[in-house]
Amino acid sequence: METSATPSAAAERERYEQSLRRLDTFARRLDSQFRIPGTNIRFGLDPILGLVPGLGDLIGLVLSLYVVIEAIRLGAGAGLVTRMLGNLLLEFVIGLVPVLGDAFDLMWKANDRNARLLRNHITRKLEPGKRRRSWLSYLLVGGFCLLALWLLVLLGQQWVPPGTL
Repeated sequence: METSATPSAAAERERYEQSLRRLDTFARRLDSQFRIPGTNIRFGLDPILGLVPGLGDLIGLVLSLYVVIEAIRLGAGAGLVTRMLGNLLLEFVIGLVPVLGDAFDLMWKANDRNARLLRNHITRKLEPGKRRRSWLSYLLVGGFCLLALWLLVLLGQQWVPPGTL
């Protein structure tokens, strides 16, 4: 007997598929929405935002955290969340380097990577097996945000000339 508290496997699969379609669209807009004519190079809003020194990379990072938060909501474990945060941290830190960071951001595509990681996780999750939601995933996101804020404060101290505050 099926109750509203225990959705059917088909309803659960549809919920996951809807979430994945939404996240794929979001990741594509950030990383690969447009193509440079005459090439196979694709880019999105994230590399464009990264052209604004410091602030653009921070905005891109905040937008990118949406995929990680959705991954946690969909039951991603601490290992997957750590890997996704590592992708974002690498893109963020290298993205802060002028010119090199912009080129890296164009090629790395952390959001597309993270959406693909999540899709693989959900595909495995829908196979029979165990399910669990970890509080550690939320702790990792919080720690990551604190680390990113700390990096920005350190960089901000470098950008403000002494005696101007």
